[in-house]
Amino acid sequence: MGSSLNANQKTNELDRLVNREEVLEICYWYQGEGFGDVYNSLAMNTFLKCDGDAIDDAFLELTEQGFLKPVEDSTTLAYQFTPVGKKEGGRLFNASFADLQKAQHGECAAGCCDGDDHSACGDGCTL
Repeated sequence: MGSSLNANQKTNELDRLVNREEVLEICYWYQGEGFGDVYNSLAMNTFLKCDGDAIDDAFLELTEQGFLKPVEDSTTLAYQFTPVGKKEGGRLFNASFADLQKAQHGECAAGCCDGDDHSACGDGCTL
């Protein structure tokens, strides 16, 4: 049997997946930067390339999947990570930015080198 989704539905599903992943990544980054651990579409809208309705939809889907939970006693609709959501947000964030976090050839990631002597870095660079 073939897929029951047409091309527009498949695109919409992909967009929704991308939005959910971006929301989780931004929430993880947001918390890591010390901006807080409560998220809403207004706060996230500045950092995402989708509209507020798409962000709200992503929040609802992430809540249904157990990654976020609604904040009790909040005057606006807001969310926090569940333990599994924080782990998944961290995984997605790490996967997206892993290449940017690596030391470059000849750059000491551990801070063990002085000047131009990189013989202790362990990356094979002797420059």
